[in-house]
Amino acid sequence: MSSANTAERNARANDFAADYATASLKILDGATVLADYTLAGFAAASAGSVTANAVASVTNDNTGTADGATLTAGTQVYTLTVGTSGADVTINDLDFIAGVTSNFNSLVVTVPA
Repeated sequence: MSSANTAERNARANDFAADYATASLKILDGATVLADYTLAGFAAASAGSVTANAVASVTNDNTGTADGATLTAGTQVYTLTVGTSGADVTINDLDFIAGVTSNFNSLVVTVPA
């Protein structure tokens, strides 16, 4: 099985960060968009991971329970997990209510070894 050292993982993570620097992060309930954030870049990679910079809060588009997320930059789409801990996108509460302001706690993408 092949593997990458930390320098290679960091290089790939930084490439990802460049591609998705101003991407749209959509929090989903199935195919329904609950909230749609615009990213403001990522910190430099460390140990093969990149962390999104803080973003502005948004008003939720729909009511539902978050079960996934996507990052979209042009035609590129990256599927993410969402949860209150241990997920790519961490949020305080999986339940979204239309018209209420929300934000996410963190977005971390890790390139596998």
